[in-house]
Amino acid sequence: MKTKALLVMTGKEIQVVKIPASLKFIRAFIGKNLFKIELTDNTFILANEKAPLEEFNRFYQGRIILGSFIIISTKKGHISSMNKKSIRYYSNIFRLKRHQRKIQKYKDSFLEKYYSKKEEHKNVSTMQAEFSKIAT
Repeated sequence: MKTKALLVMTGKEIQVVKIPASLKFIRAFIGKNLFKIELTDNTFILANEKAPLEEFNRFYQGRIILGSFIIISTKKGHISSMNKKSIRYYSNIFRLKRHQRKIQKYKDSFLEKYYSKKEEHKNVSTMQAEFSKIAT
């Protein structure tokens, strides 16, 4: 059985997709290590827990979601189609234009810190290697 869900890919607008109502398919598409963010009692984000750090996608409640993710609805514990109202609501919340500037600002800041720490670590490693040469 196919269900309507929202696919949110990094750097792209939201798409309404019809997908098989199985976690097996979602794992194959998003990634094996799924984590769930509860939006409402019956609506969830399923994202890859091990998405690459460079794939900043969207913000939600002060949290950055990395990599592509799917927004699904459930009914009695089973994946079900999203209704039109939910599709409109979450399409508006996760619209790319709403998140693009925040993501870019955070990405620039994060990557600057990330690479400066990496360079710092590299310099420390180099100094330790030189010191061990001198000590022996």
